[in-house]
Amino acid sequence: MEKKRILHVTQVYAGGISRAITSLVDLMPDAEHHLLWAGNEQPDASIPYASVHAMPQSPRAILSAIRRVRRVVAEVRPNVVHAHSSFGGVYTRLANLDVPVFYEPHCYKFDDGQQPAPMRTAFRLAEKALARRSARTIVLSPHEERLARSLDSRAYTHFLPNVATIRPSASFPATAFATARNVFMIGRLTNQKDPDYFAQVAEATHRLASDVTFRWIGDVDGEDDGRGESLRERLTDAGVDVLGWLTGDDLAAEMSRPALYFHSAHYEGFPLSLLDAAIFEHPLAVRGIPTFDGMGIPEATEPMEAAQLIVEILDDGPRRRLAIAAAHRLNQTMSHEAQRDSLRTLYASA
Repeated sequence: MEKKRILHVTQVYAGGISRAITSLVDLMPDAEHHLLWAGNEQPDASIPYASVHAMPQSPRAILSAIRRVRRVVAEVRPNVVHAHSSFGGVYTRLANLDVPVFYEPHCYKFDDGQQPAPMRTAFRLAEKALARRSARTIVLSPHEERLARSLDSRAYTHFLPNVATIRPSASFPATAFATARNVFMIGRLTNQKDPDYFAQVAEATHRLASDVTFRWIGDVDGEDDGRGESLRERLTDAGVDVLGWLTGDDLAAEMSRPALYFHSAHYEGFPLSLLDAAIFEHPLAVRGIPTFDGMGIPEATEPMEAAQLIVEILDDGPRRRLAIAAAHRLNQTMSHEAQRDSLRTLYASA
């Protein structure tokens, strides 16, 4: 493939999105990757970006962000702008660029069933108005593709399989599905990941089995309005150990601890953390949401139902086998080779 210049744009460089961008850079070393970012993490100097540019931190500074996008595009002269998440998609598609914008929503905000109906309608109308400005919409699951086509029936969608962003090593090996009475979740302390639901599940589980421990790996967004802090307190009050953001060896060490991974988000594109847990050979269970339809991952809806599922898996009950099989299946189908091939096809179209 002809060497391409890719400008990645995001307002939420943290957690899963920063790891996703890093994965794209690692898998496509024959492309020239540039980053325009704001968020909770500083880009690691070891990541081979050709250039790194700062974005206005506040998502409310829309006009300033759009001007910044235009200036950086004029400087970098990319073949394609790869916009990550909602605000990155807004800035780049409103900028009227003369290069194609590939928009990867990493989940649509209007899919958030906990938002008031008028707010969901507003998000949907905004996405619908901008949809035709996307040269490609990058989707992570069949559910997300359905949502993209509901915005624009003629949308050019491209399925990009997610992959694990951290891998076992000799120092931090996979768990081989060892049993431990521990449950963990990885994600930002935001309503989307639903720490309150995770706290309810922890409380319900403790009523059934008081020896089960719970961990949350993640923290607030870069610009927190106080809700993240209250969600952290909610978890702590429920007996959940909140570890904050971990990277490198610290994250690998936690991933090497035998545990059950339970994903609590109430809407998703497709979570990288689930794949990270699978590659470290943790049994998997999830909250039942459309993203996971047909994937065969053990799921539950109500907190007590989730608690019963968790205890059954930890007690080596029948659904433990399904929780392990789900991890094996993800490791086979969402591989680095599949993502590399998909990326090559995607960027070759620019």
